[in-house]
Amino acid sequence: MILFLGVAVLLPPARTIRSAVWRGMIPAALKDAAGILRAHVENVMGEVNDNDDANQNSNANREKEDDDNKHKAMAEMKAAQLQGKCIYHMNALFDGTLAKYTVFEPRLLTNPCSHPPECTAYYLAKLSMLVARVSSASVGIQLFTSREFCYDNLSSGVYSNAADNLEVCAKALATGNAGLLDDISYVNSCSLSSGGIAGEGGEDQNSLKDEDAFEMHHRTEEIAVMSKKWLGAMSATGRKGGADSDDKDVGFCSKESFASMLQNLKPWIRVHISHYIHLFQHLLAPFRKSTWQSLMDAESYDFIKLIWCIKYSMGMVFLLVISVYWPAYRTDFVLAADDDPMKVVYAIQNGGWTMVAYCFATTQTAEGTVKKGILRMAGTVTGAFSAWLALLACESSTFELSYNLYALVAWMTATSFIATFIATERGFGARIALSNSFGFGPIYFVVTQILIVSYVSMIFGPESRDEVIVNRMVANLLGIVMAIVLAVIPPGNYGGDPGHTRKINNFHWHSVQTVVELLISCDDVADELLAKNIQTLDSLSSKILRKSASMQEITVDFEKDAARLQKMTCFKVDPRVKMELGKITRDIYVASFVPRLAAKILKGESRLLLLEKNGHVQQRLEEIRADMANDGITATSQTIKENFHIPSSDLPDREGRDDIDLLLLTIQWLITEMRGHNGALKVIGVNRCGIYQNFNNKRTTSI
Repeated sequence: MILFLGVAVLLPPARTIRSAVWRGMIPAALKDAAGILRAHVENVMGEVNDNDDANQNSNANREKEDDDNKHKAMAEMKAAQLQGKCIYHMNALFDGTLAKYTVFEPRLLTNPCSHPPECTAYYLAKLSMLVARVSSASVGIQLFTSREFCYDNLSSGVYSNAADNLEVCAKALATGNAGLLDDISYVNSCSLSSGGIAGEGGEDQNSLKDEDAFEMHHRTEEIAVMSKKWLGAMSATGRKGGADSDDKDVGFCSKESFASMLQNLKPWIRVHISHYIHLFQHLLAPFRKSTWQSLMDAESYDFIKLIWCIKYSMGMVFLLVISVYWPAYRTDFVLAADDDPMKVVYAIQNGGWTMVAYCFATTQTAEGTVKKGILRMAGTVTGAFSAWLALLACESSTFELSYNLYALVAWMTATSFIATFIATERGFGARIALSNSFGFGPIYFVVTQILIVSYVSMIFGPESRDEVIVNRMVANLLGIVMAIVLAVIPPGNYGGDPGHTRKINNFHWHSVQTVVELLISCDDVADELLAKNIQTLDSLSSKILRKSASMQEITVDFEKDAARLQKMTCFKVDPRVKMELGKITRDIYVASFVPRLAAKILKGESRLLLLEKNGHVQQRLEEIRADMANDGITATSQTIKENFHIPSSDLPDREGRDDIDLLLLTIQWLITEMRGHNGALKVIGVNRCGIYQNFNNKRTTSI
């Protein structure tokens, strides 16, 4: 089975996923991010022009007020659409998940090697993560612009340049033309061909770089470099021994090609060993103190997960015990005549099929188990009926096995094709997997049909056809019912429970609180203490990305597993859970940006303004700390004024003032967003068998 899973990634759909990601999804995300940047530039220029016109001719401006309002409304609508698209791209490309699905492609083993040898799938995953971060940063720019953020703080020049570069990268990736990347301009003065970025230096460009509070110039440069590497990896261009290289002695059987092959095989090999590594990590969990402490934390859901595992194990042990030690179950749980010589064989198989059905009907959530069980029931019954028709129609004494094997193969091929086609998603989803909603039904239709036909035609013979079909069907149904019953027995791990999503939101809240507390308590600018605080902030930024990504992955899996058969009223998952999860996924990058920006400020001279006791910044931080501590994440209104800007007299250095302004505004925006998420999740109930139960408001609603 593990070998089959490992070989499965060699199939052509993996290649089409890879092509769709770097030729379709990533270019679309880059174009939408560039659109937001251009909208920002238009806002800046429009604001400047409006001020100039107002000074020159106020009467004429009043006549154009209606047209300007219409234009502004259209611009806001377009910006909102672009923001929604960027959030979608950010979620789709988050953590390079889609790229990691394409960790192996056969033709990469036959290409000349890259130098140094590296895994090309990692290039695509890294490129996906960089594009997701650019999408997040562009949304941030749009949000702060719409909130009357001081336009002077967001330089139009650097973002216009970044938009041009993003569009060029999008075109280069969509067309596969790496040469387009050589002609774009950059803020930094390093060479793209040597692993850096081509461009001209100078005071003007350095000033643009200094005014880039969102580090958009750096983000676009990283995307261009990674795009160049990726396009080189997917063609002979840029490879050692390739068309653009002077070194022509690298062959397919050289040491360099062999090293490159091993690099690309590593992710494929990990498919075989990752299951054992994951199991080993769980075996070590009981020996960690943190594991037992988390069981007492209701927010962690670890106790519910433990009960879920215990219920699953008890069910498996129960089925095994009755199959081995209960004679009546072994002899009576068989649908066959008493004088049937194969009755003992049916009894042994029934016990095994019951456990197999129970095992594979159980998923990680209660809703998913119920719905997968229903789909498996439907697939088992229809598959058994199709197998019965095939065996009945193709029986022939003229063949050695009493069946026309050619007709059976034709029957199973046709019916399996129809079932697979019905279960396949339409559009891009068809490249990844079968339908998440009802794909299990056709899967078990195909599996049941093939197994029954194989058993009867090659082992049992025509005389045992009905007994084999009925016994397999009944044994599977018993195991499925067992899985469903245990799943609905409380406590259950419900994927539609908003608490899983709220857990990520609360982690972001505590992380922002930690940053605020550290900046307030950091009253000493000594080099040693300063370096320690900077390291703490950098570590916190990495921790937010790492831990949030892990929690987001689990929560997405829970929601996806529970969201099958959404048209089914019973155990339906509230669609608002997925919507809020998408918004909180966006906040992951923003939350990690806060400590990283704070560390940047502490490294510069502007830290004196940030740490000045009784200064404007410290007073603002005290207000934020009091607001977070007193009202908490459950507050529905703000107790401090929303807009705050540092007076220019406090710090003549524009770059440092902009960074501090951006830090405070980002923290305040995050607080508002996190409270909004908490409020939205609070009113979402968990659907248990047609009943929405909301434990936050202590109410139950029948649907």
